[in-house]
Amino acid sequence: MSALSRERWQAVSPYLDRAIEMAEEERASWLESLRAREPAVAADLEMLLEERSALDREGFLEGSALPPAPASLAGQTIGAYTLVSLIGQGGMGSVWLAQRSDGRFQGQAAIKLLNASLVGRAGEERFRREGSILARLAHPHIARLVDAGVSPGGQPYLVLEHVEGETIDRYCDGKGLDIRARLRLFLDVLAAVAHAHANLIVHRDIKPSNVLVGADGDVKLLDFGIAKLLEGDGSGEATELTREGGRALTPEYAAPEQIAGGTITTATDVYALGILLYLLLTGRHPAEDARGSTADLVRAIVEVVPRRLSDSVANARTIPLQARERNAGLRATSPEGLRRALKGDLDTIVARTLKKNPQERYSSVTALAEDVRRYLENKPISARPDTLAYRAAKFARRHARGVTAAAVTILLIAGLVGFYTARLAAERDRARFQAQKAEKVAQLLTGLLTGADPYETRGKEPTVRSLLDAGAQRIEKELAGEPDLQAEMLTVIGRVYQRLGSPDKARPLLEEAVALGRRAPEPENERVAQSLNDLGVLLRGKGNYAAAGPMLEEALAMRRKLLGPAHPDVAVTLVELGRVYEDQGLEDRAEPLLREALAIRRKTLGEEDHETATSLNELALLLRQRGSTAEAESLFRRVLAIDRKTRGDDHPDVSAALNNLALVAGDRGDYAAAEALSRQALAVSGKALGERHPRRAMQWNNLASALREQGKYDEAASALDEALGIAVPAFGGDHLLTVALKVNLARLHLARGEPANAEPLLRQALEVYKLKLPEKDWRVGSAESLLGAALTKLGRYDEAEPLLLEAGSALPEGPGPRGREARANRERLAALYESWARSEKAAVYR
Repeated sequence: MSALSRERWQAVSPYLDRAIEMAEEERASWLESLRAREPAVAADLEMLLEERSALDREGFLEGSALPPAPASLAGQTIGAYTLVSLIGQGGMGSVWLAQRSDGRFQGQAAIKLLNASLVGRAGEERFRREGSILARLAHPHIARLVDAGVSPGGQPYLVLEHVEGETIDRYCDGKGLDIRARLRLFLDVLAAVAHAHANLIVHRDIKPSNVLVGADGDVKLLDFGIAKLLEGDGSGEATELTREGGRALTPEYAAPEQIAGGTITTATDVYALGILLYLLLTGRHPAEDARGSTADLVRAIVEVVPRRLSDSVANARTIPLQARERNAGLRATSPEGLRRALKGDLDTIVARTLKKNPQERYSSVTALAEDVRRYLENKPISARPDTLAYRAAKFARRHARGVTAAAVTILLIAGLVGFYTARLAAERDRARFQAQKAEKVAQLLTGLLTGADPYETRGKEPTVRSLLDAGAQRIEKELAGEPDLQAEMLTVIGRVYQRLGSPDKARPLLEEAVALGRRAPEPENERVAQSLNDLGVLLRGKGNYAAAGPMLEEALAMRRKLLGPAHPDVAVTLVELGRVYEDQGLEDRAEPLLREALAIRRKTLGEEDHETATSLNELALLLRQRGSTAEAESLFRRVLAIDRKTRGDDHPDVSAALNNLALVAGDRGDYAAAEALSRQALAVSGKALGERHPRRAMQWNNLASALREQGKYDEAASALDEALGIAVPAFGGDHLLTVALKVNLARLHLARGEPANAEPLLRQALEVYKLKLPEKDWRVGSAESLLGAALTKLGRYDEAEPLLLEAGSALPEGPGPRGREARANRERLAALYESWARSEKAAVYR
């Protein structure tokens, strides 16, 4: 067949499908018309049709390219299963009902065999990928992967959970489910897809035949055969799988970007879910009017906005009355009742899923599910403007039994009129205030930018810090008569200073912002809560937990009162307060706060938002401390994937995720991997934050630990010098982070056989720890144990013994970093008594 360029093939392909479907006599006149409108396309089309006719005359492809699986396979044994009967067949292969036959268990499964004609080609690669994808998914509404292997005949196979059921559309129609029952079933589909997305997998082929419902109403999502792994294989090169996988789709359920060859993301599945929901609610496809030909279907998907749900079921011009009645009857209502049920929120929800631009759809499947749930609960949905009338209508529906007819209606109308009039006046005043505020901020920023003008600076390029310095001074002078605006701007600049690693410049600005807020007529407002939150974060960074905790507790109480319990800003303060508690060793107080923040972010922002990743990260850090290394590592990897997707490879959060993965690699004893990950983290943070940013101190410390454990003592010492060179100027010598670095330096001296150098460092550390930490904090015990080890090596056994015994009471046995310290302390006690010639005591600790 003649070669066409990609562009020419995309232009002619839809017409070719339509031409092949036509009878000869119809095709001739149709081609004549096409030739007049698009001569180049018509010429390419006639060439392709002629070549096809020539192949037909030669008898080419008279049989099936993929012959059906022979019935003789029945009775054959594949792994632990015997094939019973053919369930289905497609381009990739055949699916067989199989019976477990190895005598260990009884049960049925579905075995998917790759077509023999595809073995060794891209199809086999895609088949293997399907197995690896399914192996990562464990969800009650996703068909489970049981096993995988290669048959005696050389065919790769997957053993899948056998699902007996009907496609979701047939199930709903067969049961006569009403709209609300269909939505509740659809939520199970959304839960399955959200789980796949959380594992960085896009399904890409969601359609009724891939969603089965059992007799008990249990939903199962099938066939991840063309799913795309968002995280990729890291090679950066397109494989045959990538190229062919992009074309493997079902046109009727494809998103515009799939048809156009664009980027496939989770928004692609959101679109397909919108089509499925449209079909379940209306009984019609959103492109129903364009399903006469492939060309018209493609055009409809890419260009035509679908009819709204309520219009689709009420279109008397295209749907006969009998059909409308039957369709409504399947949904337990009348045609007019169905139109009313779909009109409004459901119109809006489905329309948003079917936006042509992926950015305009729901940000995640979780967000879509939340709106469906809110509809079922008669609450306002996020896709609708939050107007007073809309919220009032929702309230009335939720409390219908308590709203008696005429009297309440009259009172409601009267109340709304009065309230709305007052609201208009308030909105007018608020708009005037915002305009004045915007003008003053604009004047301030204009002055700052003028200061960057080379004619004003005489060629000396200003830095970000110099602009912040100038901004802080101008705010104090120019906004002195606007305390609210002054406090807001001081908070913003203070936060930026803090993130730049200049807490000493940030602190007075944030303290002034809090003081201004407390003097306001209404001291409890969102701006004051923000200032309190940011000052609490700064105080925690300085190690002043006694002040940081109450500050964040006040911010949390204020935000809960002003914003409600499930607002994203509430989650921000929950995380910051949880960090303070964790730093103080109060993990039982920290964990419920971190889990509450994660639940809020999952609900309001979705699984793949960077703030959700922050909550996952904080929970993983806590789990690691408690010894749940595998669970922590899994969460850290999810965090890294989300941060790379939402933030880019060079963001500080990516550096933090890499650093945390280095920690768990060290926990496993894989110090080479820990070293590599720490170096990656430092490379990213150096580029994103600068070489001297305070966040890099602990990253250098972690690298030093990995190097020390590998015996690379000189490199470890250099890394600790870097860490202390950052931490001491930024935090001071008695900050807990600085003290942790000194403890690590003492460990290095002990490893090098230099106990005399370790002793003063550990005594300094214990002095600070006992002042700032609870009496039985594990960090106190760890420092006591290390000092006991140093004294043992110096031969001062009577001094070492009480320290090591005291450390034992502060170091809990168990998994994780603390458990390792407890085991190390027992070994040090044994070594002490051996060196002290008290072998009977040494035996107790071996």
